[in-house]
Amino acid sequence: MFALCENLMTHFAVILTAFFLSQPLLLLLMCGPHGGFSPSSSPILVEASAADEAVGKWATQFGDELFLLAQKITKSQEIKEKYKEYNARVELKNGTELIKSITDNVGKMLARKMDAVRCIQEKAESVNENFEFNRTYALANFTYFSSKYSNFSGSSSDELQPNEAEFAWMYREMELNQDTHFYNTPVDTEHSSVHVPSNVWDRSDRVLKTIQWSEQLDEVFRQNYQSDPALSWQYFGSDTGILRHYPASQWTDSRPNRLDADTYDCRKRSWYIETATCSKDIVILLDHSGSMTGFRHHVAKFTIRSILDTFSNNDFFTIFRYAPEVEDIIPCFNGALVQATPENIEVFNEAIASLPDPEGYANLSLAYDKAFQLLRTYYDSRHCNETSTCNQAIMLVTDGVAGNTTEIFQKYNWGNGQNGTSHMNVRVFTYLLGKEVTKVREIQWMACLNRGYYSHVQTLDEVHEEVLKYVDVIATPLVLQNEQHPPTWTHAFTDKTYDPKTSAERRPRLMIAVGVPAFDRFYRHENSTNRRARLLGVAGTDVPVEDIDKLTLPYKLGVNGYSFVVSNNGYVLLHPDLRPMGTNGKMNPNYNSIDFTEVEHLFEDQSPREPGESILKIRSAMVRHESKEFKDISVKFHYDKMRRVSEEKQDYFFAPLPNTPFTLGIVMPSEYGKTWIKVGEEVLKNKHMKVNISDFFIGENWKVHPDWVYCKYHYLEGHEFHTPEDELRVFLGRMVQSDWKWSEQYAEDESDWDDKDDLNCGRKTLGDDAYYCNKELVHLLIFDAKVTNSSYGEWRFENEEERKLIERFGADLRFVATMSGLTRWQFIFGEVEVDTDREFGDYHLTAIDETWYKSAILQHHEDRTESFVYSVKHYSDPMEDNEVKVTASHAIFPRDGGKEAPACVVGFQFSHARMWEQFFRITAQDQCSGCLPICTDDDVDCVVIDNNAYIVIGQNINTTGKFFGEFHGDVMATMVERGIFLSIEVYDYQEQCKEESKTNSDGHSLLHPLRLLSLGWKYLVAQIFFQYQRIQWWADGAPFMEYTDEIEDEYVAVGDGGKASASKPKDDGDDENALFDEPEPDPIYKPCDMRSTLYALEPSALVGINDFVEGPSTRPFLVKKIPNSNLLLVVVNVLMPSRSVRLTTEPQRMDYDTDFPCYKLNMSFYDRRRIEECYTEHDDEELYTYCGKASRLGLTLKLLPLTTILTIYLRRCFLR
Repeated sequence: MFALCENLMTHFAVILTAFFLSQPLLLLLMCGPHGGFSPSSSPILVEASAADEAVGKWATQFGDELFLLAQKITKSQEIKEKYKEYNARVELKNGTELIKSITDNVGKMLARKMDAVRCIQEKAESVNENFEFNRTYALANFTYFSSKYSNFSGSSSDELQPNEAEFAWMYREMELNQDTHFYNTPVDTEHSSVHVPSNVWDRSDRVLKTIQWSEQLDEVFRQNYQSDPALSWQYFGSDTGILRHYPASQWTDSRPNRLDADTYDCRKRSWYIETATCSKDIVILLDHSGSMTGFRHHVAKFTIRSILDTFSNNDFFTIFRYAPEVEDIIPCFNGALVQATPENIEVFNEAIASLPDPEGYANLSLAYDKAFQLLRTYYDSRHCNETSTCNQAIMLVTDGVAGNTTEIFQKYNWGNGQNGTSHMNVRVFTYLLGKEVTKVREIQWMACLNRGYYSHVQTLDEVHEEVLKYVDVIATPLVLQNEQHPPTWTHAFTDKTYDPKTSAERRPRLMIAVGVPAFDRFYRHENSTNRRARLLGVAGTDVPVEDIDKLTLPYKLGVNGYSFVVSNNGYVLLHPDLRPMGTNGKMNPNYNSIDFTEVEHLFEDQSPREPGESILKIRSAMVRHESKEFKDISVKFHYDKMRRVSEEKQDYFFAPLPNTPFTLGIVMPSEYGKTWIKVGEEVLKNKHMKVNISDFFIGENWKVHPDWVYCKYHYLEGHEFHTPEDELRVFLGRMVQSDWKWSEQYAEDESDWDDKDDLNCGRKTLGDDAYYCNKELVHLLIFDAKVTNSSYGEWRFENEEERKLIERFGADLRFVATMSGLTRWQFIFGEVEVDTDREFGDYHLTAIDETWYKSAILQHHEDRTESFVYSVKHYSDPMEDNEVKVTASHAIFPRDGGKEAPACVVGFQFSHARMWEQFFRITAQDQCSGCLPICTDDDVDCVVIDNNAYIVIGQNINTTGKFFGEFHGDVMATMVERGIFLSIEVYDYQEQCKEESKTNSDGHSLLHPLRLLSLGWKYLVAQIFFQYQRIQWWADGAPFMEYTDEIEDEYVAVGDGGKASASKPKDDGDDENALFDEPEPDPIYKPCDMRSTLYALEPSALVGINDFVEGPSTRPFLVKKIPNSNLLLVVVNVLMPSRSVRLTTEPQRMDYDTDFPCYKLNMSFYDRRRIEECYTEHDDEELYTYCGKASRLGLTLKLLPLTTILTIYLRRCFLR
């Protein structure tokens, strides 16, 4: 009874004390001005040294037991001695030399791809120029492999329409075989096949001729592939719209509904458009006056949508709508051209779709003036008058013009620099909409006198072809120069054959493409009847980004080092933090326009979307194609899915990739990243000592890094292996043979890209069993295998005490991972079969890229002791076993010559339940005669947290793997205030957030008479455009070479090529019901920004804390570091009142003062480098081009020459 009263009195006293501590003013009144403390004083340390010592004893005893267990089971000292025994050399890494070596390797690979494309281009030009087309023979006898209609195993990719069934004989039957190199797609590597869009007729003269002569490209396709088996898809896109691609395969059908028409057109792909037109500055003027209502308004929207489909990341544009006033479609883009990223294009498409009804009169002069003023700003800033490499254009979408705009053109486009005039040479493209139009001559001459093109769009069918005609016009100077064929590289995109729903690949299959223009030289022949200079097409090939990554020597960059590639626009196509696919399983719509500043998190960047000076300097230097290095840059180094963070220093090295717009960079930790383990000729050394190197790789409990290349056959087909380990075993056996030779993937080549005469299109082909190896990495792997082999033989307990210790903690698995990518694991008590048939090595494949590997290296760097890092899975991660495991890891840094280098990480896994039991067994012991409740009492909450404040042990087992601040927010906040933990904010600019669907209210059913009229009008419009709505127009990526674009067009045109729509009719009633009975919408995801507040332990702040830590409205707590670990023991007095604080590390969506996309507007003004080798002007351009169909002006053929002469004469008069 007495003891109970004593406890109650103690609790009362503690509560009373806490009350007074939370009321500093009251204490000041009670104690007087010379006693107590002031409100501004720091938190008080209450004398409780006995309790602190008791917690210290618990932490020490628990830490000692863990450390003894760790040393016994990992044999860390034994492995460390092996490195010394085998004479591991620690050498310095030279970042400058390393980046040069890497860019040379990658540059050689990319040069091979450019050579292959140049060979396709040369063959295409030669064959086309000498080809004689026999129309009668072709129509009656010519057959070809069609990607859509040729049968394979009794089925085709698409079905012929009934009115075309008679032409089925044209399409040869395919013989396809699955090919490992082409992602197990059935292909025919002896032939190419042809894709023809539904709006192009393959029996029209120009199309049939192109299909026929381009068949001769198969020879160069095969030669390219045999000399460089790493080549991906090769193709030639013709200006007729047909695409010949190698190897032959059936078209990948990505249409949601196979009844929809296949409207994929290679001429709208970025590799084609960018090659043909270079970079462009475009202002689109949309007539929004009262005459543009109804049908014309719909056609105008579709026309603009089709124009935007032809833009890419290298283009800049904006859209003005004009009536009496001129307004920006997106108000916050006022006064600026924005980059044509998929994200920005979608924003404009949405804005166009939601425009109000047109009204008022059209003030075209005002619209032109505003457009020219904006373009002149960029004309001056980009020094267009000095370089003549600027493509600037105005595109006018209207149903007619009123008045004369000659003065505008005289001021901006035809001037001589005097009296405020200029000679900007902006092209003008005009799209006249509707059948009943007036003043056609004026709108045509606007185009003809300004190097543009006039299109009269009468129906939706015509939009597609009419829009594409501007490409040929802009490409005319390129064709006329007739000498250079500048290569053009695209930004990243997903491979057309990649399906995230069915693919087993760990990462999305990203590609880049290189294209080279091919010229039609018929116009140069004296007897040519067609004097028009036109593009013949574009030759191209894809390059997997993964192939670049494999050449960046990741093993040499080391743990926490990485490589990246940045484009001329500052966008990353290779970076460890580039996440093309969201957590929702959908591709991020702007994954190919993620800026470098969005993935690199410098410590100086403390506000979202406001990068600091350092990162902008690094980015600008890379965009400008400079070779530079920046050292000791402080960064927010995050890992483990952006759930852990540490302040680290990194060194940046980068250099340009020759003949590309890309810059390649590497990052290495500033301290431990400067050294690495260097080994010698391990194959010869072991062979001389009569040691079989294959003996180091016995058994199944080992893995090599799946993304690294050790040795590989050039031709994957015929050399398929179930695992990378099986492949390695084969090469280890070959290495000890007398005829073994080390071969490189891309040996030195005599051909030079810049010298046309040395282009080698007959390069030596490789044998079926040709291979290549990374000699340095293989030697390092063999060395690591030798060092770790003896420690991972049959497990034997040293004594019974060791057995009991290991059993007490339920430790059943040990492992080691090395810098060469080798991972070994061993079961202490024998392998246990699990339901999933997966074990440690199946979950942890990537050695130095694993979280526990990174953590161990960072821990060693932090405290330089023999400590281990302990962690449990995050509560949201899936289970790897039938019970929660604790993973412990420790970094081994061999020393040599006063230097140390990270060599490997050893570790083990043990039962979390057993660890929990041992902890509470220890903390149930009274260490101070009742001065502190033991951890099994309800008066305190004893929690073990790791260095990022995640709970490893808590009294409530359900808190395991969760953030400590979610349960003790006041204590966590105080630890941050005291500097025990550092709070670091990191930003994720690649997330997709689910948008709440907007549903109509119930009042929708109570129809107002005007509402009935509105619905009736919509129904009428729906019926009018019924045939167009059945054909779904989507841009989901180029065949094998374009990013996925899930934007769907509002209308579809089939064109006038003579091909019928592929859509099949359905019951009209379906659409009637659909109008009033809307289905449940699919979830909508939009790009969004997220903020995570993460925490990192500052061990030095714990020095000097020997008592309870208290703060205003915070429960008193004791904190002690558990020795030889990354763990903290926190004991919280839960009887005391506290402020209600809940902290979290979960990502939180950020809200900005402005709406999307306006909060990203500042990115439009970051440094960008224009594509070089652009041809925008040519003196003979007027002689070899035309600016529209004169027949639509009502001119006769007799008047056409006169009109052309008059046009040229007037233009030259204005230029004087």
